[in-house]
Amino acid sequence: MRLLFVGLAFAATAMAQDKPPAGSAERGKAAFMKYQCYTCHGTLGQGGERGAGPKLAPNPFPWAGFAHQVRAPRQDMPAYRTQQLPDQDLADIYAYVLTLKPQRDAKGLPALRFE
Repeated sequence: MRLLFVGLAFAATAMAQDKPPAGSAERGKAAFMKYQCYTCHGTLGQGGERGAGPKLAPNPFPWAGFAHQVRAPRQDMPAYRTQQLPDQDLADIYAYVLTLKPQRDAKGLPALRFE
């Protein structure tokens, strides 16, 4: 029984760490622009041109993966340490990315239908 309790406590701690901190999508949009995230990931998280940066939205990484990728990235992305990007700004950016909706398919746009 004691082992079960320890296992449940460990699982609860792991899930709590993946819960994003409170952030403001409005401030996050401003921070996304301020820190020039849009230059690689597009203004709506759709991904950059010619593979500059991956698509962030919709369905971004879970918080723990997102934060880790920003702080200690793989491949070409520069690292944004807390000295350059405070934790609250990062939480705000994540809150903004969570609000981004899927982009409409260009084929469905009325102005592009030539019939």
